[in-house]
Amino acid sequence: MNTGSTLPERADTVIVGAGCVGCSAAYHLAEMGREDVVVVDRGPLFETGGSTSHAPGLVFQTTGNKLMANMASYTRDLYDSFGDFRTCGGVEVAYTEDRWAFLKRKREWGRSFGLEGGELLSAEEVVAEVPQVDEDAILGGYYLPSDGKADAISASASMAEYARDRGVEFYGNTEVTDIETSGGSVDAVATENGRIEADDVLVATNIWGPLLGDVVDTDIPLVPCAHQYLVSDEIDALEGAEREVEQPLLRHQDHSLYFRQHGERYGIGSYNHAPLLVEPEDIYGPERLDDLGLEYPSLREFTEEHFYENTHPDHDRTAYDAASELVPALGDCEWTSQINGMFSFTPDGMPILGPDEGTDGLWWALAIWVTQSGGAGSIVAEWMEHGTPRLDGDAVDATGAHISRFQPHTGSHEYTYGRGAQQYQEVYQLIHPREQPRSQRDLRRGPFYHRQAELGAEFYDSDGWEVPQWYEVNEGLLGEYDVPDRPEWLARNWSKAHGAEHQHLREKVGMVDMTTFTPIEVEGSGAEAFLQGLLTNDVDVTSGRMRYSAMLDEDGGVLADLTVARFADDRYVLFTGGGSSATLHSRWITEHAPDDGSVDVTVHDSSRTGIGVFGPDSRNVLVDLVEADLSNDAFPFYSAQETYLGSIPVTMLRLSYAGELGWEIYAPTEYGGRLWEAIADAGEAYDIAPVGWEALDSTSMEKGFRLWGTDITPEYNPYEAGIGFAVDLDTDFVGKDALLDAREDGIEEQIVPITLDEEGTVIDAGHPILVDDEVVAYACRADYGYSIDAGIAYAYLPTEYTDVGRSVEIEYEGERYDATVRSGPLFDPEREKLLR
Repeated sequence: MNTGSTLPERADTVIVGAGCVGCSAAYHLAEMGREDVVVVDRGPLFETGGSTSHAPGLVFQTTGNKLMANMASYTRDLYDSFGDFRTCGGVEVAYTEDRWAFLKRKREWGRSFGLEGGELLSAEEVVAEVPQVDEDAILGGYYLPSDGKADAISASASMAEYARDRGVEFYGNTEVTDIETSGGSVDAVATENGRIEADDVLVATNIWGPLLGDVVDTDIPLVPCAHQYLVSDEIDALEGAEREVEQPLLRHQDHSLYFRQHGERYGIGSYNHAPLLVEPEDIYGPERLDDLGLEYPSLREFTEEHFYENTHPDHDRTAYDAASELVPALGDCEWTSQINGMFSFTPDGMPILGPDEGTDGLWWALAIWVTQSGGAGSIVAEWMEHGTPRLDGDAVDATGAHISRFQPHTGSHEYTYGRGAQQYQEVYQLIHPREQPRSQRDLRRGPFYHRQAELGAEFYDSDGWEVPQWYEVNEGLLGEYDVPDRPEWLARNWSKAHGAEHQHLREKVGMVDMTTFTPIEVEGSGAEAFLQGLLTNDVDVTSGRMRYSAMLDEDGGVLADLTVARFADDRYVLFTGGGSSATLHSRWITEHAPDDGSVDVTVHDSSRTGIGVFGPDSRNVLVDLVEADLSNDAFPFYSAQETYLGSIPVTMLRLSYAGELGWEIYAPTEYGGRLWEAIADAGEAYDIAPVGWEALDSTSMEKGFRLWGTDITPEYNPYEAGIGFAVDLDTDFVGKDALLDAREDGIEEQIVPITLDEEGTVIDAGHPILVDDEVVAYACRADYGYSIDAGIAYAYLPTEYTDVGRSVEIEYEGERYDATVRSGPLFDPEREKLLR
């Protein structure tokens, strides 16, 4: 391999970073036949000095996030195939009852995502696997036999050797000084040893990513953090231990610790201290390492106070005390190695993957741990080569890791470091799915925010937006409506006001803040032709009509489901969700728009606000406010009009995500305060109630309306997702060929509604669906249906199990619940309420 020798003047692809992610990408590109690939790194090959060099290499595969679990599982298998993985199993212990219940759920996530062999162990069984653990200190543990240790440096070298044999060139000791661009495209990579012209550049530098982001004017919301790792001297409990019989990895997440065996020594990784954040520009270069006594630039000097003093804001004891309690042998040992090692966090804890938005040919693969490194390389290589993210050739939903999910405020130092510190602090914490971030809040407030706060709105953070989930004022409705109790975990961060709002909207009328919904205006002489080639449904409708449509990637996976309203021959408005969905969807639309001037795309991500007025009395509330005729004949279902509500210019859509009579009403943001007041005042006579998004979610589930990101993702095509009615094969659109192939091959999975048989029972999403004791699917979305009085789950079942009336079981916290496959929609199947 080359190390600092003469660089080529040109390459089709340059990968910056020869750690495990960069080498994985090079391996997969070579495997797919991509030629003329060059990899450069500022450090020596392959112990480059980045996070790969000091990472303990623990591969715990189970997580509640399907993408992360699948990437970890792929990484395990890939590195094992090179002989760079040691299967020893992994045990996560429970110190509290809350953690024990969590481990039950965690085991079920593993079963849902295809991880086999996971089991719950008693405290005695944990000690049988890891004898140095104090049995009295724990309640039990979750054990996955296929977990283990990756040798990240060796795996990088193995992948690079495979790639080199297929023509990939590697150059170490070659620091990148610039990424040259012109005309919105990559031109070249400039290094201290020369310049390489390139068509594609992949940045896989992890902790140094923000520095290269600055070079190309791309915000990279990533913060390097240091955590502690210590290796003991020989301990009696491991005397005579052989590498072939290594003990399982051990995690003690109640105190932010992990452990692994090093022969007769024991290693401790600790997040049990205050966040130690680092500025990328302050990461030491090789010239300072010797002076500081450090081996790699990604290391910091060990800080004893963070191990022997309690500096973590959420813990009640030091890392040393907690480690010694669990493993008493560590209480009087000496340490042969002590480091503060760097890795990175993003504001949401997910990786950064995908193509740069401002520069064609520039790609990113950052904020990735060894655990997911092999899988991340597969995904980004498939994306670069074939245009869509895949893992081992199969479609994946990578939207949660897409670089374009980030909103404008995430580029700020204050936000990235504030949320990065929180992600570090909570990495091993027991965080409830509905628990909200504490820092960097109140950034994006809709025009109704203060009025909603007065009504006791419970605000959730949604990409910076403060979105009401329910209103405390509606707890006063509980005397009118029956809302079942929820078990302790599911009742946390939840209010029975949710159930009352759901039923009140069904019986009377509710008003829902839809400010986060994003209108995307497409106009110009080429608007119709452009949208016909982009969307699955025929948008050649008369002015004032709407169509529901999907937008697909080249593999036929659903990128978005949209409401498309036509207002003139040359003007359409597409409506999608807010935050990351708006960012991702609008980017796809904008990038596919013709550049001949025939189409202009305007994204109203903040310049519009909206209110949904839904329920049997919605027409009564609005009829005297609006200039338009709201009768069925004049304003039928799935039509749109631009009119006035009082003096406010509004766009009104006759539809309802709740499945009731209703309208979505959009106006310029500056009119929002008056819009709320006018509707609320007119609604007093009809007992109108403010309704949060929890109720809108549960009403939409009853109605069978899909939610992008949960039951609609790029993993599935429209036929699998149950929205084949929004596909018109008489038009030509992106993804049509793949869709035709899929239809010819036959649909193997299809989404179905499932109801729990026991009244009042509710479960969370992510848990396995079983038929005859075999896991056949998992609940991708779940809630309670207060109008049908049953718990609901949606799942992509194999088609042989989708018969209506089929009995299945859903596993939740170790219990099995009887459930039944249903046909949808579960509520108002004849659409009588929508059409009245």
